[in-house]
Amino acid sequence: MIRTPAIICIAIIAASGCSLFNGSNHEEPVARVFEQYLYPSDLVIPEGTPVQDSLILAKRSIETWVKDQLMLHRAEQVLTEEQKDFEKQIAEYRRALLIYSYREKLLHQKLDTVVTRQEMQSYYEENSNNFLLSQDVIKGTLIKVPLNSPGMDELRQWSRSNGADELDKMEKYCISHTGKYNDFNSSWIYFSSIRPQLPLTISNPSGYLRYNRNIEATDAAFTYLLHVSEHLPEGEVAPLELVAGDISAIILNKRKIKLINELESSIFSDAQNREQFTIYPN
Repeated sequence: MIRTPAIICIAIIAASGCSLFNGSNHEEPVARVFEQYLYPSDLVIPEGTPVQDSLILAKRSIETWVKDQLMLHRAEQVLTEEQKDFEKQIAEYRRALLIYSYREKLLHQKLDTVVTRQEMQSYYEENSNNFLLSQDVIKGTLIKVPLNSPGMDELRQWSRSNGADELDKMEKYCISHTGKYNDFNSSWIYFSSIRPQLPLTISNPSGYLRYNRNIEATDAAFTYLLHVSEHLPEGEVAPLELVAGDISAIILNKRKIKLINELESSIFSDAQNREQFTIYPN
């Protein structure tokens, strides 16, 4: 049976603020499962935990330990000796872990992690069909201003012009009239990130955006002006800037594979020259 909370409380007080209980050879156990004992020094309680919370954590840890020990005992009884023999699996795991760690060390030392713009551009051009858009992307501006704000005709004109002066005027207007201004003319964004901000239901974005570059909508409190300066529909080749991260990762992965293959071949050739291994004929 599990010891009473009083024993747990004593164990927690004995910890004296340490993150790990400091037991001694004379510790009283807090739990027992068959011939296995759990001691206060086996319990880990984060430093600074209030006493009441420490009691809860200690109780939970003890119950978890008891369940694990019971499951272990039952497994020892039920499983065959063959089923309990994990030496091969452990050896295989150790082998794989050592090789992985060595490869990672070599990659850290030798891998060139700099991917130039030219490399990305070349890969993009050679593999453009692998980077088709799964949804529409746009560039432009989105303005949200309180309903019936003054000077709306001018604001519409600025939005549709989208010149540098007009963009500056729109930003200042939104600041003056507690509106929101989002300029994404310099970077492509997915139209799906804009749609939830508009009080509109658009069932076919590609078709809608093909014929609507200046979109105005209202709800009970605001007027929304979306100007689409550029649009690429779903199925078109994605702009390089949208897939640059993916391309960089692909190039680095190819470098890793090539470097690992070269290292393995080098080790193999060196060992072969030194006659460090023998492959026997069938």
